Amino acid sequence: MRHTQMRDTLMPRRTARHWPAQLLIFAGAVILAIFLSLLATTPTYYRHVSLAAHDASLVIPDADPEDAPMTGFDLRSPSLLDGIAGVSQLLLDPDIMTLRVTGLGPAGESEVTLKADRFHAAVRMTFMAWLSGATVLIFAALTALRLFMRRHYSAPLQALIDTITEFSDDPTVATPIPEEMTRSREFSAAAEALDTLQRNTLLALRQRERLADIGEAVAKINHDIRNVLSSATLVADTILASEDPRVRRAAPHIVRSLEQSVALVQSMMDYLADTPQAEPEDIAMQQLAAETGEDANLTIRYDGPDTLRLDRVMMSRILLNLARNAASAGATSLSIDVWRAGKLGVIDIADDGPGIARADWDDLFLAFRSKRSGGTGLGLAIARDLAVAQGGALKLTRSNDDGSEFRLQLPMEMFASDGR
Repeated sequence: MRHTQMRDTLMPRRTARHWPAQLLIFAGAVILAIFLSLLATTPTYYRHVSLAAHDASLVIPDADPEDAPMTGFDLRSPSLLDGIAGVSQLLLDPDIMTLRVTGLGPAGESEVTLKADRFHAAVRMTFMAWLSGATVLIFAALTALRLFMRRHYSAPLQALIDTITEFSDDPTVATPIPEEMTRSREFSAAAEALDTLQRNTLLALRQRERLADIGEAVAKINHDIRNVLSSATLVADTILASEDPRVRRAAPHIVRSLEQSVALVQSMMDYLADTPQAEPEDIAMQQLAAETGEDANLTIRYDGPDTLRLDRVMMSRILLNLARNAASAGATSLSIDVWRAGKLGVIDIADDGPGIARADWDDLFLAFRSKRSGGTGLGLAIARDLAVAQGGALKLTRSNDDGSEFRLQLPMEMFASDGR
C-alpha cells in the first residue's frame, strides 16, 4: 500500500519531467514531415514548370524581367535546394504572380516568363497531400516505436524498479516477478537474477533468525552455567583446604577444570555479545604486556613506544587471547614489536611454539573450527572482531617450526601520544 502511494505520488513528477523530451520529439516529427513533403513536391513542381513553359496560355510575351517579383528556375542545371526554396516561396507568398524559367530553347539559353497564379493551387495541393501522408507515416512509426520501447524496455524496467522497491520495503516476503519482465528477452536474465536474489535473501534472513534464537538461548544457558560454575569454584576452594591427602591431590585438577569451564563460558558470551565501540586512551604498553604475560604464564618481550593510544580493554583481550593460544600450544615466550609501515601502525605478536599446520590456516579465524583438543576456536575470532572494531585487521603472517607470528594493523592514530 505504501509503495503504491509512493508510486502514485511520483507519477506526476515523472510525467512533467518527460514533457520537454516529448515536445522536442513532436517538433522534430513536424519539421521532418514538412521537409519530406517539400522534398517530394519539388520534382512535381519542376515538371509543372516545364509543361507550363510550352503552354501559350501561361506564357507572358515580351515581359520585362524586372517586373517579375520572383527569379524563376534555371532548368539547365536543376538544383534540389533551389526547387525546395521555390516551392516554399509559392506556399508562403501568394502575391507571387510571375516567374522566369531559363533553359527551354534549342540552345538552352532562352528565358520564358510564366503566370504563377495557376502554380499556387497545384503546388499547395501536392504539398498538402505529401504532408498528410508523411505526417501519418511518421507518427505511425513513432507510435510503433513507442509501443516497442514500452513493451521491451520501459515497462520491464519500471516493473524491475517496482519489484526491487517492494522487496526492499519488506524483505521477508518475496515479490512475484512481473510478466513484463519475463516476456522480454532483454530482461529475462534480470528476472532470473532477481528471483534468485529474493530466494537467497529469504533463506539468509531465516538462517539469521534461527542463529539469533540459538544465540539468545546459548547466552541464557551460559549465564546459568556460569553461576553454577562459580558456586562449584567456591566448593573447590574448600576442597583445597581439606586435610585428606587424596582430596588435596585431586583438588588442583578439579579447580583447573572449573577454571577452563568458566573461561569457555566467558568466551562464548563474549563472542555472542555485540562488539562495542572502541574508546581510545593512552595505554602503558609495558604494563599491559606484563599483565598479559602473568595471566597467560608466558615470558613476554616488548619493543615499541612506551605509550599507544588504543582501546585498553580491546587490546588486553586481543593480546591475552593470542598469548593463551600460544601457551596452550606449548609456547613459553612471546614477543611484541610495534613499528610504523607507511600510514599504518603495526603490532607483531610472535611466539616460540610448534607452529600451526598449513591445512588449518584457512579456518584459523572462524569460530568453532579449532583443531586443538579442548579448544573452541573463539579466541582468534574474537581477537579479529576487536581488531576490526578499532579500524584495523589481524592476520597470520608466519607459522613454522620456530613459532607463529600474528600481525595487527591499526590506523596511524595509535601513535598520537608518541613523542618520537
